[in-house]
Amino acid sequence: MTKRLFALVKKDIVSGYRNYFFLVVMVVAVIFALIVNFAIPKDLDIKPSVYYNIEYEGENKEIFEKVMMKTASKHNNVYKMNSQDDIVENMEKNFNSIGIIIKEYRGKPTVELIMQGYENREVINSLILSLKDDIDNMVREDLKINTIFLNKEIDQEKVPFNKNVLPIFLTMEPTMLGLTIIAAFIFMEKDEGTIKAYKVSPGRISEYLASKIILMIILGLISTIISTFLVVGFEADYFNLILIVIVGSVFASGLGLIISSFFNNISESMIWIIFTSIVLLIPFASYFVPSFAPIYIRILPTYLLQFAIREAVFPSGNISLIYSTIGTFAVLSIINYIVAIFAYKRNLTRG
Repeated sequence: MTKRLFALVKKDIVSGYRNYFFLVVMVVAVIFALIVNFAIPKDLDIKPSVYYNIEYEGENKEIFEKVMMKTASKHNNVYKMNSQDDIVENMEKNFNSIGIIIKEYRGKPTVELIMQGYENREVINSLILSLKDDIDNMVREDLKINTIFLNKEIDQEKVPFNKNVLPIFLTMEPTMLGLTIIAAFIFMEKDEGTIKAYKVSPGRISEYLASKIILMIILGLISTIISTFLVVGFEADYFNLILIVIVGSVFASGLGLIISSFFNNISESMIWIIFTSIVLLIPFASYFVPSFAPIYIRILPTYLLQFAIREAVFPSGNISLIYSTIGTFAVLSIINYIVAIFAYKRNLTRG
């Protein structure tokens, strides 16, 4: 079995080389790195806009005005509105925004938050704590706040926007690469009659599919190493990054194998490949706008994957995120592989 698998992998590598798969992957990785380093700006404001109105007329009104003015001086996307209707109207035009209304309730000031409805509960709680902290600082200016960092050895700096795009690329290109390329590879060999010939050989379909997945892993790792090194150099956690890309590649390749098993050519399967790819790419919206994370996005596997890749590229000490993601995708990959084997035995090898 090992000899047959090794021979298949060797054959697939040669075939991939002759069909310029390796060249295309390397060129795309280099082009991406050039775009990141020279075309994408290092700083881009993607924080939510804040629309606020102070209806409160009590003795502490001046404090709330100072808090909001101080916030507006730090951020250029904080806007004072004349009414709640103005806040809602502006929020409807800007999905990445929140509203704050300070009003009076039973003689006491009350802060009312207007959210879009898709925000994480953690984001809302964080905003509430931030407002309370700002108000307390204005009321008790002598209050001293000490911050304790659990991971003192980590010097976590703000990641430039251009480099922050790298995890998205690594999720989309090296990791999800197998979803499309493996299908093209399968149909190319089907047209050549390779699959039918292998069906009557001593080899097993599991070995045949495994060799294709291994090729996708190799292509994915080449793309990952080139693009990551050219963008962040030696700063990334390459060991864990490689592990994540491997399990992600196996997962995506398994999906590609399952989809391609039901069709006769690439044209027939393309609509399903594109649809699956689009669905898996939806969580990218939450990457740049963390507050936008409805349940239908959080249940998609790539939601967790993109943040695990980010942790590996820009280590912050949250190693548990990486290992939990690897474990999750290892299970999903095994399931995909088993389903692909049964699908090929039933569909692709018929006739």
